[in-house]
Formats: sequence, C-alpha cells, structure tokens
Amino acid sequence: MTRASSSRPPRRGLPTSGFLLVEALTAMAIGALLLVALGSLVSLVLRASDRTASTSQQIEETSRIFSTLIDRIETMTPQRWAGAGAGFVFEGTETALVFARFPKASEAGTGSRLVILTSDGPNLREEERSLPPDATDIKAVMDREPATSTLLQQGYTVRFAYFSRLPNGKEALTDRWSGRRAMPVAIRIALADSRGKLHGSVRVPIRVDAEPGCAAPGQGICSLVPDDPSTPETTSPAGAAPIDPDDGRGWERYVRP
Repeated sequence: MTRASSSRPPRRGLPTSGFLLVEALTAMAIGALLLVALGSLVSLVLRASDRTASTSQQIEETSRIFSTLIDRIETMTPQRWAGAGAGFVFEGTETALVFARFPKASEAGTGSRLVILTSDGPNLREEERSLPPDATDIKAVMDREPATSTLLQQGYTVRFAYFSRLPNGKEALTDRWSGRRAMPVAIRIALADSRGKLHGSVRVPIRVDAEPGCAAPGQGICSLVPDDPSTPETTSPAGAAPIDPDDGRGWERYVRP
C-alpha cells in the first residue's frame, strides 16, 4: 500500500505565470497614468507661473506710465496767453494735452515751458518748448520756438479726460477741454492695449487753483479777483489776509492740499 502511494505521479503546480503578466501590465498602466498626471500638473504650474510673471510685468509697466504722466501733470501751472482777455495756456482732447509749467530748479533762468503730450496709437510723445511771455497762442510758440521731443512709452494707448466742478459741488467728465475761461479740476488718464482692453485709469488733480498773478493782486491777472475797478489792490483772492508780493510762498498759497 505504501508502495502504491509512492508510485503516484506528483500533482501539477498552479499556473501563476499568467497572473504575473497581468500584474506587470497593470503596474505599467498605473505608472503611465501617474506620469501623465504629473506632466499635466507641471504644465499647469508652469502656465500659472508664466501668467503671474506676465501680470506682474504688466502692472509694473502701467504703473511706470502712470507715474511718468502724473509727474508731468503735477508741474502744470495756470498761466495765460498774452493779450487782453486771453485764456489759459491749456487745451485738452482725448489724445492730446497742452499746458504750461514753470521751469524746474535745474532749469533756472529758462522761463516758462509749453508742454504737449500726444498719444498716437501705442506711442506717447512729449514735446517741450520755451513759452515766451508775449505769446498769444500755441501757433505763435510752435512757429518760432524749437522743440525737445521725448518718446515716453510704447505699447499702450493713452486717453485723457477732464473733470469740471459743477455748481452743486459734483464733478462732470468730458473728453475735450478748452482753457479759454477755466482750468479743469482734475485730469483722468486711462491706458488700453492694442485690443482696446482697459488696463486701469487714474485721476490726477490740478493742484494749483489760480494763476501766479493771484500772489500779488492788482499787479497781475488773477481769475479769483473780480473785475471791479473799486476793488482795492490789497483785497485777497480768497478772502484771506492781503498777500505780500515779496512773500516767498507766492502763488503756492493756492496749491490744493
């Protein structure tokens, strides 16, 4: 009986090779999916990083342009053309701005300057000329004074608009202004790209309320003083104490806080 048992053929093992192949294929498929997912994640991170860098560069560029224009506009002073009843040296449209400014400390002795900012498509140019005290209009200046031209920026379209003060104290906005009778209270600067998409705007107040003649009433033109022959020369433009013409502050008294 023992001999019979020992003569039996050995039992055949279970077929495991097929299972090993399936497991290997499954592992490869999972690994491939993980690689695809990792590649997609890296691509998303890189695109987000590029967008962040592009946005930061755009903000930096628009901030630089705004800062440049604000620096120019804040030097503006309400000066008048020569001649009786002449208006202010100021003209504004949606794409151009003309105004006068006093010379900077580094330009001492050069006299007043006429500034023209022109937006032509993506280009913004600045022209400066000497402003003679006897000039009656912009044509008289451009015909006889050489210009210094500077390209301020390329890439964005600059648009100007102008705030006026209504009798009720509110402000109205217009895209065209003549300085014949008054100056605006503020100027809006807007930037747009080549597709017309707005990239921000800023309101720049005109910090000087009156022309330099208001620093010495009776000795210069001042729109704050009524045209009344009986008005004494010592009357203050704003009802304050009389101003000494030799006062070092001069017309800076009328700078907005």
